[in-house]
Amino acid sequence: MKKFWTIVGIATLVAVLGVVSLGAVAYAQDDGSGGPFDFGGRFREAVAGVLGISVEEYDAAVEQAREQVVGEALDEGWLTEDQAEKMQERFEEGPGGRMGRGFMMPHMGFMGRGKTSLVGVAAEKLDMPVEDLFAELQDGKSIADVAEDNDVDPQQIIDTYLAELGETLKQAVEDGKMTQNQADWMLEQATETAPDQLNNTWEGRFPGGCPGGGRPGRMRGVPGQSDA
Repeated sequence: MKKFWTIVGIATLVAVLGVVSLGAVAYAQDDGSGGPFDFGGRFREAVAGVLGISVEEYDAAVEQAREQVVGEALDEGWLTEDQAEKMQERFEEGPGGRMGRGFMMPHMGFMGRGKTSLVGVAAEKLDMPVEDLFAELQDGKSIADVAEDNDVDPQQIIDTYLAELGETLKQAVEDGKMTQNQADWMLEQATETAPDQLNNTWEGRFPGGCPGGGRPGRMRGVPGQSDA
């Protein structure tokens, strides 16, 4: 697991460098004359200077590191062939290339309407519209509170949620949309955090912590997830 986060961390650093360069390019285009300060170029020069190498050597090292990190993630089962290929394509696009597309970063979002949503499963088990459950949560109740009010065992909600998520992830692996490592990690995280999510209260915001009435999120990275 530590190895995985090392890989992700390096890839994220590369992505940050791409974002810096992208911002500089956009600034230059808006100015029409190259801009008064080339953030991307200056940053590359500064890093190369700190490392005691030329900018060309720095660029070559970054490219080599990108290929190495993607290769390790692929070999160790943290990327599918398709994800690795798309990530490389993004890198090859130039300064703005980033790791986002093609890389399924596991991120747990428990709110939504589908079968991989804790709130969606809870609403189904409680036999009530998702909107009504949201309203209850907005009033200061937790999902567990609402379940108990309706004589439903909260553990049943968790068990059903994890079972549905497990089936969705299993199918995604079989379809080649994610690796077994990714699926195992996501299910592990859901198992660890679902009890807290069930007992949390979310006054003044949507469940999941979206402030100011923002749209509740879904579990990013789960293929085939639906809000319906």
